[in-house]
Amino acid sequence: MTLSELIGSSLMFGLRGCTLNEDVTRADVDALKGVKCKGVILFDHDIAGNHLRNVINPEQLQRFIADLRHELGSDLIVAVDQEGGAVARLTQERGFLSTVCAEEFAGWAEIDRRQYATNQAKQLRTLGIDLNLAPCVDLAIEPDSAIIAGKRRAFGEDHDTVVASASTVIECFGDIGVRCCIKHYPGHGSTLIDTHMGMCDISETHSPDEERVYRTLIDRFGDSIAVMAGHLSDKRVDDRLPASVSPAHLTGRLRGTLAFDGVIISDSIDMRAVRDRFGEGRAALMALMAGCDIVIDGFNAPGYREPGGQVRIVNTISEAIQSGRWGVGEERLANSRIRIDRFMGRVPTR
Repeated sequence: MTLSELIGSSLMFGLRGCTLNEDVTRADVDALKGVKCKGVILFDHDIAGNHLRNVINPEQLQRFIADLRHELGSDLIVAVDQEGGAVARLTQERGFLSTVCAEEFAGWAEIDRRQYATNQAKQLRTLGIDLNLAPCVDLAIEPDSAIIAGKRRAFGEDHDTVVASASTVIECFGDIGVRCCIKHYPGHGSTLIDTHMGMCDISETHSPDEERVYRTLIDRFGDSIAVMAGHLSDKRVDDRLPASVSPAHLTGRLRGTLAFDGVIISDSIDMRAVRDRFGEGRAALMALMAGCDIVIDGFNAPGYREPGGQVRIVNTISEAIQSGRWGVGEERLANSRIRIDRFMGRVPTR
């Protein structure tokens, strides 16, 4: 693969619109083609424009995804945040299956949990979505957290409850052929801060059980799951950088201590926790250098954003490799592509 293809394989971008007939959608698809992007993340709501985004109804979405694969390649990864409850891009109001929050799901009998998870996975598979950025495996340690406990996104506050429910989801989705990405490493459940709004320091609140959840799930599922790195700062591990862009967190602890050799995906770099501090191109490069295999930029944050961000991100990464500033970059990206192919069940691309 060429360097540009390797870079594109490590990027997952959001795009506007819900049909290729829209001018903004065509512009975004052309931009993705231009940078050889091989991942898209779908949203139901456009935050900056305050209107519908990619999801109208099942028929429209299935056609839209098929059109995107026709334009961007059959190896395009299509991802969505479909946790259930407050975080669900596919809702009953738009004709999709009803969902429940993680907290409610955890209270069900196992037979009911499996039936529900299987039905949800079948829906995603039918639509053409092959990666669910779920389940959320944060512990509900801080009851007043607006982003985790407040939205009932956690299965519970203890290791065993979270691991049991997450395992059910991962197993059922895997049986249907939809991959799962557990999140938000190293743990978002102990803080009041929302990383969409700013940097989140978990240094004094993070519990060892939060990392133990990841250890258990990694031991159980290996590289058949992906792990999302959150924009979370733990100064005991890295006194300068949040986990999503920290070699100490990702290469040191996640790859080293926890022995995870699967795909690491960044949380979206358009979130203010990293965007305000590093900017789009630098954040993407830092995430890859830290150990991420895929960097997400949802292009779906509040406020105005200068057009052409896709190209700026790719140019920043390419320049760092070609100048020697990231001398091992091409080799690292090639290894990431192998991990991604293995994770998605594809024959590795050379």
